[in-house]
Amino acid sequence: MTKCKLLRAIALTMAFAMVLAMAGCSNDPAKTQDPSGEPVVLHTVKVVNQAGTAMSKCSIEIYSDASKTTQLYKGIANEEGEIVFGAPRSGAYVAVISKLPQGYHVEEQYPLAGEETQIVLAPGIMDEYVMDNSVFSLGDAMMDFTLTLPDSTEIVLSDLLKTKKAVVLNFWFMNCQPCKMEFPYIQEGYEQLTEDIAVLAMNPVDSTMEDIAQFQASNGYTFAMTKCDFRWQEMLKLQAYPTTVVIDRYGNICLIHRGGIESTQEFLDMVNYFIQDDYKQQFFKSAGQIPAVND
Repeated sequence: MTKCKLLRAIALTMAFAMVLAMAGCSNDPAKTQDPSGEPVVLHTVKVVNQAGTAMSKCSIEIYSDASKTTQLYKGIANEEGEIVFGAPRSGAYVAVISKLPQGYHVEEQYPLAGEETQIVLAPGIMDEYVMDNSVFSLGDAMMDFTLTLPDSTEIVLSDLLKTKKAVVLNFWFMNCQPCKMEFPYIQEGYEQLTEDIAVLAMNPVDSTMEDIAQFQASNGYTFAMTKCDFRWQEMLKLQAYPTTVVIDRYGNICLIHRGGIESTQEFLDMVNYFIQDDYKQQFFKSAGQIPAVND
């Protein structure tokens, strides 16, 4: 039995024990009743992201109905993103979700669908408040954002993810020599993977749009390059330049790699894991942690 299955079994056992205690220690769960006289059954609520990754450690509150006047349960999701509580089978129960990683859009409440409910969370939309008050880390959902290129073209993250398997954010500035040294490798890798990825080279430090456009044209780089708001430094806690961030097809930050890319093959190895057809979501603190992909 795996650790997660063992923990779930323990949780189910404890939940049954609580239900039995409430019912006067009946040995038959089917005969267990709440004070109203209705049979009590176990309900499971599971919270995951769009990739199916469990939102463990989030807080889940269960209320008897949408008015939220009577709380039936409050707890922390286990490693599988689940909580279990006992209540009558029929009921207009709702769940309230909180204490999540950054970036997710959360409804005020979620109605439960029978005895097993799965709640799927997706990234939200970035606004001025988010830029001023949020810090995004590995595993967080990258909220939807818009970038303007030197030619006034607007690029929207959610639009890119409709056609691309991954979006690569590369943070740089004009006087950063390691940044300039890795761009040819990024260009060569991008040319090979252009159908599967988008590359956004974002400069939050120096230069003007005109300078960036001239730099891009003179070097023949075909991936997107632009100046971005300085607040990106704080949002991603950029500690070094260049830094490369990979956002996977589900909108999650799955890689934060600090330091320069030293070859085209290194860039390809960094990205190939995320564009597999059978991709399984994982999070990596550096490119060196990414498993090799067999061709």
